[in-house]
Amino acid sequence: MSEFQRRRLPAIRCWIKHLLEGQFMDEKNMLNTIFGSVKRVRIIGTIVGKKLKVINQMSNNATSQYNNEISNTRIEFELDDGTGLIRANIWRANPKSPKELNKGDLVDIIGLINYKYDNLSISTELIKKIENPNKLLLRNAEIIKKIKFGKTDVFQETEHERSNIDLLLFEQPTNSIDQFKEKVFSIIDHFSHSGNGISFIDLLNKIEISEDKLKRYIRDLEMESKIYQSEENFYQTY
Repeated sequence: MSEFQRRRLPAIRCWIKHLLEGQFMDEKNMLNTIFGSVKRVRIIGTIVGKKLKVINQMSNNATSQYNNEISNTRIEFELDDGTGLIRANIWRANPKSPKELNKGDLVDIIGLINYKYDNLSISTELIKKIENPNKLLLRNAEIIKKIKFGKTDVFQETEHERSNIDLLLFEQPTNSIDQFKEKVFSIIDHFSHSGNGISFIDLLNKIEISEDKLKRYIRDLEMESKIYQSEENFYQTY
């Protein structure tokens, strides 16, 4: 396995219009955009449509029937961020999950670009409902800054950080939060109250974990709307 295969491609923060205006490259299976070649994206949008599609399969075994129900259930969301519309699919979705997302909800999505039959969509890896509207303002400011300075998102994740997609799609119990993740949050929170936050390098020097794990915890805390990136690689709590 190559180094490229072992690492996940960066999730590029962008607007939907950047995807719709991009050109799909079949040979690379990527989308050519103003941010370069893109495979994974992270967008914020409002759910304006939702469909649940199930391919029925008969089974006499209760466990098999339940597994088939999940395996053959797909949720389709139509997302609007004010710049365009795009469909986001959740494959192998659990139709009985209590964490429902509905029309009108503002969500933060990470997923893979999918291009079939001249239709562009997103295969969702992670989806999180946004309660704090300031998150959208911060994301828009970040994208504008990237466009102005011609920068792209270089956040990398290792293959080891990949989790089962069913677990990623919904929040996990708070009692399973890693102690290091709480320590990361505490340090960022301390420097947010006493100053302007803390840089990634300084944070890495203050906690004894690998760089990849720290990026993972930062990503999780961002998705939970507990911290945000005030400047490039510089973090604060809300």
